[in-house]
Amino acid sequence: MLMGGCIGSTQEDNGLDLVVTYASTNGTVVESYEEGERVSITGVDLTFDFSQTSSDAALVRFGVNFLDGTPGTTVEANDGTQVTVEFFEHGLHEIALFALDDGGQQAITTVVIRIELQMIWTESTTYEPLSMPLNSLPKNGGMPPAAIIIESHVENPELIENVGGGQGVEITWGLIDDTNSACQRQEGSVDEGQTASWNTVHFNTYEAHELTVLYEEGQDHVNIHQTVFLQYEALETLPNV
Repeated sequence: MLMGGCIGSTQEDNGLDLVVTYASTNGTVVESYEEGERVSITGVDLTFDFSQTSSDAALVRFGVNFLDGTPGTTVEANDGTQVTVEFFEHGLHEIALFALDDGGQQAITTVVIRIELQMIWTESTTYEPLSMPLNSLPKNGGMPPAAIIIESHVENPELIENVGGGQGVEITWGLIDDTNSACQRQEGSVDEGQTASWNTVHFNTYEAHELTVLYEEGQDHVNIHQTVFLQYEALETLPNV
């Protein structure tokens, strides 16, 4: 169970009063793929402000630790009071915010962070669209997403611009699980100069999938543009500023 709250010593025990403010506790990582290769990833930066923390002793260090073993981030009190953490993995992350003084006293509180994932996939002028892997299982071993939201668009561009001369294309979309079974399937046709789309939501997020576009019949090449969003239940700790 993911829970946020104080798990360390309190100010009544040791004179260390931990106060941390944060304007956001969620975000979306964006990955972009071209011709099957990831070309960019944009992480989520979240900042935690310890400036209102106080102690009877001199403050030494502020930090953020991941409870799944991921290396933490610390800032020496002489260097600042804000700790910024960048997230690149989707999931519900439980983290520990802490302060340490020169008397050896430490205060800790936990916060739950929700990080979702958007994948943007493009292929150009292809007769054999690639399978798009969808690994919805979070690397921290935590709760999987609530849903996989899919938007897939297949374009059959004009063979000669403003003239035409091409043909229609028959395609079949599929959402394939790790047993090679089709969880969802949709047939479609794309006339020259047109775009066909498939929008769907899938709720079995406990296993890996592949999003496929099968080129069933035709002679024209197609362009593929797909967006997949891994959506989590809003279980994060609420911002406090």
